[in-house]
Amino acid sequence: MTAPSGGLARRLALGFSGQAFSRLVFAINTVALVPILIHAWGLSGYGQWIALTALASYMSYSNFGLVTTSANEMVMAAGAGDDLRARRTFQMSLNLTFYFIAPILLVLLALASIAPLSQVLRLTEISNHAAFLVLVFVAAQFWFQTVRGLMVAALYATGSYALGYYIAGTAKLAELVAVAVAVTLFHGSQVTVAAIIAGAALIDLTVITIVARRAARWARLDFRVFDGAWVLSQAKPTIGFAISNLSTMGVLIQAPRVILSALLGGQAVAIYTVYGTAMRLMDQLLLMLVLPLEVEIAHTVGRKAFDQTYRLVTFGTQFSWILFTAVAAFLMLAGPLVFHVWTRGQVAFSYGFMALYLVMSACNQLGRVSAHALISTNRLYGPSFVMLALSIAAVALGGVLTTYLKLPGMVIGGIFGELSNSLVVIAAFAAWMNKPIAAFFVDQLDPRASFAELKARAGQVLLRLRRASGA
Repeated sequence: MTAPSGGLARRLALGFSGQAFSRLVFAINTVALVPILIHAWGLSGYGQWIALTALASYMSYSNFGLVTTSANEMVMAAGAGDDLRARRTFQMSLNLTFYFIAPILLVLLALASIAPLSQVLRLTEISNHAAFLVLVFVAAQFWFQTVRGLMVAALYATGSYALGYYIAGTAKLAELVAVAVAVTLFHGSQVTVAAIIAGAALIDLTVITIVARRAARWARLDFRVFDGAWVLSQAKPTIGFAISNLSTMGVLIQAPRVILSALLGGQAVAIYTVYGTAMRLMDQLLLMLVLPLEVEIAHTVGRKAFDQTYRLVTFGTQFSWILFTAVAAFLMLAGPLVFHVWTRGQVAFSYGFMALYLVMSACNQLGRVSAHALISTNRLYGPSFVMLALSIAAVALGGVLTTYLKLPGMVIGGIFGELSNSLVVIAAFAAWMNKPIAAFFVDQLDPRASFAELKARAGQVLLRLRRASGA
C-alpha cells in the first residue's frame, strides 16, 4: 500500500486548508439559507421544513455508522501498511450499502407513505404528499452520502484527505446557489429544495468516485465479495458509533425540533433552529482542524504511537476553547445587529436565550475532541450506551421543562445532555490513555506542550525547505 504522502505537518496544513474552504462554504450555506428560506416560505413554513427534515434525518441511521467505522478501519490499515485489510474493508462496506442499507431505506419510505405526517408535525403549509416526496429525496441524499463516505475513505487512507474536502465544499456551494435561485426566482417549494440537495449529493459522489479510483488501486467495487468474519469484526465498533451518533445527532440535536413542532408548532422550531444555527458557526470552524486530526489520530493509533495521539487530542481541545471564546464574544457583542439583518427582523435577539445556548455549546466543547478521538479509532462501543441513556434523559427533561418555560426549557435539557456526554467521553479517553481524568484537565489548561509540539513541527518544515532550496 502506498504510504500517506508527505509528513504530518504538511498533511495537516493541506487538510486544514481544505477544511477551511469546505467549512467556510458549509457555514455560508447554513447561515445564508435561513433568511432565504424564511423570506420564501415565512417563519412558520421554514420551521415546518426544519421539523420535517429533522424527522427525515433518522433515516440516516439505516447505515448503522458503517461509513465512519469502515473509513477509520481503512485509515488504520493504511497506517499499518495492510493493503489486503483496506481492500477487504472497502469492498465489504460498499456491498453492504447495496444489499442491506438500500432495502432498509425503501422499507422506511414505504412506512412513511402511509403515515399522517402533516397531522403529527402540524404541517399547515406542506401537504402530506409533498412531505412524503421530501422524505424520498432525503433518503436518496443519505444513500449517496453513504457511498460517498466510503469512496472518500480511500483518499483519507492515502493521506490525500484535503482533496475530498475541496470537492465537498464545491458541491455544497453549487447546492446553495441552486437553492437560492430556485426559491427566490422560481418560488421553489420544499420538495424542490429537497430534490436540489439530493442532486448535489449525487454530483459530489460521482466526482469523488472518479478521484478515489485513481488515488487507490484497491478501491474497486466487487459485488461477489462477502466476508462473514469481517461483518462480525465490525459489529461492535459500528454499533458503538451508531448509538453514539444517535445520542448526539438524533436525540440531542434533532429530537428537540420534532418535539417542539408537536408541542409548540413550526414557529417555535424556527426560533430554536435560528439560535442553533448561529452556534453552528463554531462547529464549522472547529471541524476545520478536528476532521484532519481524526485522520492523523487514526494513523498514530495504527502505528501504536499513543503519546502522539494524546498530544493531538490535547492540542485540538485547546484550539476548540480558543474558537469558542472568540465566537461567543462575537455573538454577545454583535448579536442584536446580526439577528436583525440575518432574519430580516423576524427573530429577535435575546441575551438570556443566547447565553443558554453558549453554556450548552461550552459543555459540548469540553469533550468534543476526545469524542472525535474515540470515533476515529472505533472505541465508542461501551461509552455510547451510557451516552444514549443520558441523551434520552436530557431530552425528556427538556420536554417537561418546555411545558413550563417554553423554549428555554428545551435548551436547559440540552445543557444537561451535552455536559453529561462530554464527561463520559473524557473518562473513556483518559482511561484508554492510562491517564487520570484530573491530569487530562490539567493538560488541557497548559498550552506549553502543544506550543512545543507546533514549534518542533514548524522547525522540521523549515529545515526541509532549506535543504530543498540548497539543493
